[in-house]
Amino acid sequence: MTNRERTSEVLSLATLQLALIQFHKDGIVVLKDVVEHASLDHIRERMMQDLPRNLASPHVHYNHGTAHRNVSQTPPLAAEYLHERVWANRLVVNIIEHIIGPKPQLSFVTSNLALPGGQGRQAVHSDYYCEHLDFPVFLEVCIFLEDVDNRNGSTEIWPGTHRGYTKKDHTYAHFGWIKKSVFSQRARMSPPAQLAISKGSVCLRDLRMWHAGMPNHTATPRIMLGFMFSPAWFKSEMRLRMPMEAKVMLEAWEHVDCLSATEFVENDMDYLEFRQEIILTQGKRVGEEKDNHDHGRIVPGKNDYWEPPGTS
Repeated sequence: MTNRERTSEVLSLATLQLALIQFHKDGIVVLKDVVEHASLDHIRERMMQDLPRNLASPHVHYNHGTAHRNVSQTPPLAAEYLHERVWANRLVVNIIEHIIGPKPQLSFVTSNLALPGGQGRQAVHSDYYCEHLDFPVFLEVCIFLEDVDNRNGSTEIWPGTHRGYTKKDHTYAHFGWIKKSVFSQRARMSPPAQLAISKGSVCLRDLRMWHAGMPNHTATPRIMLGFMFSPAWFKSEMRLRMPMEAKVMLEAWEHVDCLSATEFVENDMDYLEFRQEIILTQGKRVGEEKDNHDHGRIVPGKNDYWEPPGTS
């Protein structure tokens, strides 16, 4: 991608084609250096201030059990932290529009922190754990607030697993953990990888793609923001909650739909205590989806983990 594209926030047709080829092949594409560091530092500073209170909350959500030290935390929702190039990056949305259609709906906002001292890897899993359509529907924009690699918990990805796999490949009815026989066979054909991604870069991934959180071996928390988009026609049932002061700003982002899934709150809002429910079906179906926070209470068994050759 060229500096002209970064400045104009418009992708050339050649770059767009390359991005789409990569996305449809692997289920993930990375755009390098598209978010200014000042915006990321601004958000990170506030999130680090919020972290002790999040960890002390009785509602703190650990992903795949506490031993992994992998925590979800709502990013700051005050208007001053809603940087457009982070929340609704026009270069990334340009790609999204060519995958799921114009003016995609911002459906879900979260962050993932890999804290120091985590033990072992997460289970191989897909976040799209219900019955789903056999083409891209939910896309997640992932933005790291620092450089990441295998030292500080870069996510392990399984390229190409967004295609050809369904719920029958999951170990449990209401979780996306992949059966050992299935991921073992996949690893022999196409092993996973941990990407080295520079600060300011953006990952766009198909929610169906398998992945696994990895331990942070450094002394500094690794923070990743996650923004989930869905097609306008899907009419996602997920709902954001935002302070009223943010409404004017979100209305100005005409290239995305930030309003249909958002409830605006007049009074002071404690965003850290806001736990958005994940609903990936068209209309919530009783018994098909469980509270996503069960992932923090139910710990995978030893057969849910992939072991790279030579580690057992």
